[in-house]
Formats: sequence, C-alpha cells, structure tokens
Amino acid sequence: MAYKDSLFRSIFGNEKSALHLYNALHGTSYTEGDTEVVINTLEETLWTWRKNDVSFLVNDCLVVVAEHQSTINENMPFRCLQYICRLFENGIRDKDAVYRRNTIMHPRPRFIVFFNGLDAFPDRRQMRLSHAFKPVSGFEDVNLELVVDVYNINDGRNRDILDACTELKGYAFFVARVRLHEAEFTGQGMDSESITVKAIKMAIQDCKDAGYLEGYLENLTTEEIHMLSMEWDWDTALEVREEEGWERGRIEGHEKGRVEGRMEGRVEGRIEGRVEGRTEGRTEGHNELLALLDKGYTAEDIRRELSLQAEISD
Repeated sequence: MAYKDSLFRSIFGNEKSALHLYNALHGTSYTEGDTEVVINTLEETLWTWRKNDVSFLVNDCLVVVAEHQSTINENMPFRCLQYICRLFENGIRDKDAVYRRNTIMHPRPRFIVFFNGLDAFPDRRQMRLSHAFKPVSGFEDVNLELVVDVYNINDGRNRDILDACTELKGYAFFVARVRLHEAEFTGQGMDSESITVKAIKMAIQDCKDAGYLEGYLENLTTEEIHMLSMEWDWDTALEVREEEGWERGRIEGHEKGRVEGRMEGRVEGRIEGRVEGRTEGRTEGHNELLALLDKGYTAEDIRRELSLQAEISD
C-alpha cells in the first residue's frame, strides 16, 4: 500500500480485479485472455484526503469507481464531472483536435460509488448532477447531466454483485469484521488506535480463514497495518471536525435569527449558519488533518489534537 492509497484502491487497481468488478456490475463474463483492461486512475482523487478511487477501461466502457466509508457526499456527481473531464482530456493525444470538424469519440463512462458507512442507506440509489441545479422559472430542460450509481455493500446488501466479485465480497467481509472486533474491544481500557490496529489484525486473520483477499492481506507489514488503521480512522476524525463546524454554524445562525427578531431572519439565519458551518467544518477539517498527517502524526495524535481544540473552544 502506497502512502494515502486505500486498501480499496490497492485491491481494485489492477487489471484482474477490475475485470472481475466490471463483470459483476454488468452481468458479463469477459476473461483476461480475450478482453483488454486498461487502468487509467488519476493521481488526483475524488476525495481530497485519501486515494480510494479507481478508473479503468473495458471494451470502450470507462468505469470510475470509488469507495465511501462515511456519510454519503451529495456532491459526488460534480466531483465525477471534474474527474471525467480530466480523464477525457488526458485521452486526447492531439490537443488541437477539439478545434477541428471531426467528432472526437470518447469511451462511454459509468460512475460507481460503493457505500459501506453506518448511516441508513438503500441497496441502490442514483445521484444526479441535475439535482444540484437551481430552479429557473420557465426553464425545465436539463442540458447537462451526470448520473452516479451508489451501491450499499454492507453485510447482506447487494449479494448478487458481491457473490459475482470475490474481491468485493472479501473487502466487504473485511470491513464488517473490523467493525465487529472494534465493538468487542471497546471499553477494555485500550486507546482507540490500539483497538483499531488489533481489530484490523484479527479481521485479516478472519479473511485468511475464510479464504478472502488472498494476496492482498497476508503480506502486510506492521507499518502498512498502522497506515491502514489511520485510513480507517480518517473518516471518523473528519466527521468529528465537521460536526463541530455544523454546531458552531447552528449557534451562530440561531443568534443571527434572534437578533433580527423576525421569523424570516431566524429561519434564514439558522439555515445559512448550518450550511456555512458544515462547509467550513469540512474544509477546515480536511486541511488541518492533512497538515497533521504531513507532520507524521498518528491517528491517536490526531484525536488528541481535535479533543484539545474542542476543550479550548469550550
């Protein structure tokens, strides 16, 4: 596992696993011998804080797939739009061709997000870029659309896809076992990072016993396991920081509405404060956590830093 690369990316960032995933998603049965698979994942990521996305080409179909551990981000269609524009641009060898008469043919894209967070979420759901467009009176047509298919891969969900792709099934099994062992160890007096590391080691053994993810987990070094632990806690730390920003925005918005003394002001102030606070919290959280990680902080160090900031703000 490379720095900031997720386990998800290391599993599906190769031709064999990518083809297995493609077959599971499309109900096809292509084999390595008769089908060319090209991995073209960008160094830029769909998420700003870690590399957990993969893109690949199979028979002129361009699949962009990402794994999401935390609360669903409703801006995924826009993020995918940014991502696919870069992929298409990189695929044009002659940059002047866009100014000529002949149509430049692009591979047909498909956007997939695998959700394995703890929030309630259906088996499958589509997210559309058009949902983010502001309504305009008398103008109902949508001239720009991008659709993201979101699949819930938590235990017991979308069994047809997981059964068709052993790597995805193994990854979902691994995530479920880490959570199970974390719950078992919580309250035993260990610090959070130790709990996560121990839970990951036991989940790795569970995968070995069940025959999942062979070749991906058995050779992980101690350093890589600790990196995986930090990745595992990354979303939790971001959620804590974002929630702090949301609460700060809620209080500021409430105060704004109270001072204005009108119902309109209270409603507007609360909504504006929540949105601004949530956005501010997410942005600040990403930047601060990246800075801490660059300084060599561990996941436990990051927790202490966030806790200290919360105490100071109180």
